[in-house]
Amino acid sequence: MAEQYSIQAETLMKAAVEDYLEIIKTVQSSNANMAVIKSVKVTINGKPRRLVDIGDLRTGENDNKLQVLVFNTDHIELLVDQINEAGFETNVDGQFVNIDVPDPTFKQLMEVVDDLQRKKNSALGRLTKAKSEATTRARTAVENEFIEQAVASQASKKCDVFFGQYSDEINLHTTTKIKEILGDEFYAKFEEEQAMFD
Repeated sequence: MAEQYSIQAETLMKAAVEDYLEIIKTVQSSNANMAVIKSVKVTINGKPRRLVDIGDLRTGENDNKLQVLVFNTDHIELLVDQINEAGFETNVDGQFVNIDVPDPTFKQLMEVVDDLQRKKNSALGRLTKAKSEATTRARTAVENEFIEQAVASQASKKCDVFFGQYSDEINLHTTTKIKEILGDEFYAKFEEEQAMFD
């Protein structure tokens, strides 16, 4: 009978990679300017309100566009004034405030990359957990004489292979995403900086 420990580990690792791919779809270079827009405050009835309290900020149709869906249309004018004061061009389309944002700086984009790296580390953590849970269960099964040592060793080897395979996949997707966020010119600069730490 084939051992089930590595099969379960592989299933968990596959799920971790699939979840990671979904999560990183939302990481875009336009997120760099979002932080600036999010810091805009609007005074309503004498109380300062953050932008996220009065509208839903989302990415627009390209990297130089952001859009706010304003919850209460009475607040649109106040919001537009504050965004314009922060140095951004806006136009109003019904309940939406469209914001033109400049190309983000390298420093701003690196904050987006740092966020991506945190997400990558979290995904790699899930792989490590899946591997260690499977090998621990196999070891316990040997101690309780449910399986032979050879079966546990085989499970451990397979888990190592799966871990290598899926962590390579996560790293590859991360590199591709970093290239997409930074663009060619900034990616070259990023690689130079990374080389200094290696």
